[in-house]
Amino acid sequence: MPEVLASALPDQPVLSTDGREIGIVHNLTIEPRTGSLDTLLIEPNGNEFDEVEKTEGGYIPIPAEAISGFDDHLMVEIEQ
Repeated sequence: MPEVLASALPDQPVLSTDGREIGIVHNLTIEPRTGSLDTLLIEPNGNEFDEVEKTEGGYIPIPAEAISGFDDHLMVEIEQ
């Protein structure tokens, strides 16, 4: 992924690599030792991803390694 400011990520639309709309970036976590992006927390846009593991708050955690691209939206690889 190209270098992107963390402040540009919240509220960004998130799509799966197969073109499904997952939701928007709600928040993110940073690896404290390195300062690298660790996890995106995605607010889902509906029920299509009901089977996917979620946090207690109902957000879908996406590891940074799953990000495959960033333009006017984030592209992520997600298993369902």
